[in-house]
Amino acid sequence: MRRLFALVTLALILSSTLSAQESTPAQQPPPQNPYQYQPNPDQEERPAPLGQPPPVDQIDRFVQPYLQMGDFSGCILVARYARILARKCYGGANYELRVVNTMTTRFHIASVTKTFTAAAIVILEQQGKLHISDSLSRYIPNFPSGDKITIRDLLEHTSGIPSYYDVPEYEAIKNKPIHFDELIAIMRKQPLQFAPGTKSSYSDTGYAFLAYIIEQVSGVPYEEFLSREIFTPFGMKHTGTFSDTTLIPERASGYQPWVSDMSGDLPGRITPTPISRLGLRNAPAYDKNIITGSGSLYSTIDDLYLFYQGIQSKRLFDMSTLEYPYGWGVREFKGRKFLEQNGRDPGYVARINAFMDYNVVVIVLSNVEVGADGPIAEGLETIAFGGEPPLPPPPHISNPVTAAALKIYEGRYQIAPNSFMDVRVAGDHLFLRGPGGSYLPLEPTGRDAFFYRQLYVSMTFLRDADGRVESILWGGDFSCKKISSQPMPWN
Repeated sequence: MRRLFALVTLALILSSTLSAQESTPAQQPPPQNPYQYQPNPDQEERPAPLGQPPPVDQIDRFVQPYLQMGDFSGCILVARYARILARKCYGGANYELRVVNTMTTRFHIASVTKTFTAAAIVILEQQGKLHISDSLSRYIPNFPSGDKITIRDLLEHTSGIPSYYDVPEYEAIKNKPIHFDELIAIMRKQPLQFAPGTKSSYSDTGYAFLAYIIEQVSGVPYEEFLSREIFTPFGMKHTGTFSDTTLIPERASGYQPWVSDMSGDLPGRITPTPISRLGLRNAPAYDKNIITGSGSLYSTIDDLYLFYQGIQSKRLFDMSTLEYPYGWGVREFKGRKFLEQNGRDPGYVARINAFMDYNVVVIVLSNVEVGADGPIAEGLETIAFGGEPPLPPPPHISNPVTAAALKIYEGRYQIAPNSFMDVRVAGDHLFLRGPGGSYLPLEPTGRDAFFYRQLYVSMTFLRDADGRVESILWGGDFSCKKISSQPMPWN
């Protein structure tokens, strides 16, 4: 599971990162027999005993080290058999104004949006207004290979349509209000990554197209349809469309990991202050029209729990009737299958892990874009199932390195055929930039070894026989070849 997360986030959400997503490996053959979620009737009627509920302070003690290291600021919820075991918020919704996170704080949920988009498609199918076997050309005429791409392909990331983050035009359009017609025009020019239905490659574009189809079929805007069919019936009063320009009551400000002696905008020294010593900066804004359907929603910890309850109780639809739990990934934790969706966007991470057979759910929302949501969720799951909580993570120890020693690492590294990351020096620090994203700091932990807080992963620069850096070993098992010594400019 760790390897899967590392590979996906590297290629897709490393981008500082706009959306990311379900943990679907890039360009791997789709499963021959997709997992069909089948709740266990015996467990539904007579839940297997899991021991006494863990004390709340046990969960609190587990979370505290992440908070103290500046790796978490947000809210958690753990529930078992419809009983909430822990529901608590930590850290600041706005550090500059000293506003704390609360149960009504609204967080950008990024790719968790995809679970709502997929649910809307299933609802429309139940209403007889579309079928997931419909071709894309029925809704977007004359799209290249549109007669071979189905709604199912868009849902399952098997369409071959590249993610908009990976197209050459993205850098020029990411700060512009790109609407569906403009996105469709851009994507018409892009070659397919593979023949539809033959492979799987995570595509945010596919879910943007699904949002467009929802609007075409329902006759109302995407958010209005979700509000009518999901938000209002479930009592989700604090969920809507995230925007950097719209005034959203009780919105959490988004932060990214940074270094305490550098400006958050340009490479330059600053005098450390109590706030800057947190190792955070305000996340950069970008126009979010383009992520409609793939990562456009905000929500609260309680609203997402209401959504989970609606899925669990089959109020929307019966998950067991679907060929695949669209919008979710199917994972396994200590022998127990669960549904998972996680998302990240500049300044935010979100995660829902739902053990449907056991009616156990873990929800993590954060306004610090650090990859600690994964290990936090795993620890909370262990506790929920009666296990001993894992040991707290070790403190980050950053070994100082001079700018001259860091220069050898600068360059461009290839993740996949059309996906790259850049590494460059600013001051006495090394920074990494993923596709479509911003430069964020790497923390030196040893010779050629660094820790990337944004995704909570270690990486090592590998050298050839002459001592020159030739690649990055990501997460201990994924190699990215150095293709140039010239990284992209600072942004």
